[in-house]
Amino acid sequence: MSFPRVPWLRAGLVMAGAWMASLANAADKEPLTVNWYHSAPFLQPVIDEFTKQSGIAVKVTDSYDKFDTDVILVSDYKSLTEAKKLNSFERIRSPDLDAIVPARWRDRDGGWYGVMLRARAVVYNKALVKPGEIKSYRDLADPKWKGKIALRSAANVYNRSLLASMIVHDGYASAAAWAKAVRDNAGERPEYSGDTGNIWRVAKGEFALAFVNTYYICYEMAKGREKTNGLKLADNLGVAWLDQDRAGQHVNVTGVGVRAGTTRKDDAMKLVRFLLSQKGQALLSQNVFKYPVRSDVPPSPLLQSFGNFRADDLNLNDLELHYDEADGIYRAIGWKSWEE
Repeated sequence: MSFPRVPWLRAGLVMAGAWMASLANAADKEPLTVNWYHSAPFLQPVIDEFTKQSGIAVKVTDSYDKFDTDVILVSDYKSLTEAKKLNSFERIRSPDLDAIVPARWRDRDGGWYGVMLRARAVVYNKALVKPGEIKSYRDLADPKWKGKIALRSAANVYNRSLLASMIVHDGYASAAAWAKAVRDNAGERPEYSGDTGNIWRVAKGEFALAFVNTYYICYEMAKGREKTNGLKLADNLGVAWLDQDRAGQHVNVTGVGVRAGTTRKDDAMKLVRFLLSQKGQALLSQNVFKYPVRSDVPPSPLLQSFGNFRADDLNLNDLELHYDEADGIYRAIGWKSWEE
């Protein structure tokens, strides 16, 4: 006994087979990779939401400026230029992303986009510095701060970018004079520390002030270091936003790019677009403690507790030609360089 063929049944079987095949292919795929350089678990909630929305599995690594993941997050403009010189990025220039990220915070040639802002502000001990007493980086050159400033090594890329920005704004001579005065204020034998160490040295009153990337304050809170150190940072530290009546607060970016040669470019771009979406920007601010590049997304409540600021509108691409000058200044004045 035979039955007539039913076209819709045959079509349904074909569709079911294709669906099963696509599931098998998805299961066979290795996870998309992305790095986070400040401990992978902090980025994980952001990635979990992306996977929930997209169905794309993602592995977060601790890779730091190795440029070896499918989606690459890079901590500073200087490191972004190094990755670009190594041809690490696919060109991902897109009109929709250009509309989100201002030109000053993205690669001129379309290799990467700024995805978060990082502000290098002054933190001060509330018992030793009055609110409003520090209004500019230039105030740190005042001799009254001699022996009261905690420094980080000039080898650190954050300090190199800061001085390069001063050269762009004010010229070489002015930037060199500022660096020498601040180095002199640190004393003959300054003890250098990283941003995290300097936050605690200031909070404990060992120094009056330091300039740091503000997200380190948040990481210390999140890691439970206040309990370990026996004090609340908010009770002891103030944040001074600088140059609000001049160029604005110096900021840098965490940039996002797609690794050249990845076989997962389409999926990688989905993650890039998610990170630059309103949802992605809000999650990033909440979990990795940096400021959104989108003007329509407010910073997290914790960041808002530090107060508001106007960011410098300097185009970061203008820094590229000034790093050698900045490094030369640091060497000449004896601001410890090329080691941490």
